[in-house]
Amino acid sequence: MNLDELIEKSYSLFEKYVIGKTLHVCKVCCVTAEEESRLINTPLRTVSSELLEAAYYRSARNYSDRELWEMKHFLPRVLELANNFDFPCHSTEIVFARLDLDKPEKWAKEEMQLLTEFSVLYFRKCLTFYPFSPGSERVGTYLVMFGVANFNLKPLLNEWENTDSIEGLLHFKDFVLNDIEYNAQSPYRLTNAFSNPAIDGEVINWLANKATRRAFSVKIEKQIIENKSLDEETLAELSWTYELLQQ
Repeated sequence: MNLDELIEKSYSLFEKYVIGKTLHVCKVCCVTAEEESRLINTPLRTVSSELLEAAYYRSARNYSDRELWEMKHFLPRVLELANNFDFPCHSTEIVFARLDLDKPEKWAKEEMQLLTEFSVLYFRKCLTFYPFSPGSERVGTYLVMFGVANFNLKPLLNEWENTDSIEGLLHFKDFVLNDIEYNAQSPYRLTNAFSNPAIDGEVINWLANKATRRAFSVKIEKQIIENKSLDEETLAELSWTYELLQQ
């Protein structure tokens, strides 16, 4: 199943989460009644990221069951927007934070399976083109995005380690050189401000794993030897990454 098919499936899976004439959002200072009405009365498949941000994502959270119910109602459209890298919130990293996946008892098995599959397919998609458009985030942003929302990062990291594309390797090179803070007196951590110790620990441990280092070292050696289209700057950065992997 590809991403488009999975998103279409999500519309069917979550269609039971019907909303009423009002939303469980903060209308004291976050969302206006007009914004709320526009969101409720706009067909879900046509809701824009701007409207979803203004009428839902800007609201202060209350962590209620009703809030999660409404999040599940909007979730298929959020997945669809995210698939187009059109995020309905001010920071990409928090677009799925409202899912509360750290409370698995609030999610049906099939729902969790769909979200897990989405995360893997989405990350795989991110690894297929390089670079992203000028001014857009690096691939580490999307890794943190899933980590912040309590998705299981292991399948994503495995996907990265097992890809043989030059694009995936160049993203890895950028990640190692730019997205990690190497501290001499304290544990390494990700530079992304939205990351947390749990995400840092899982990713850094993955990078420290001998099998991971060996896999990417082999990929770098192959590209340096066989790929004649790489420019001098890229070759130098791949060499620096290789040296870091040997430490």
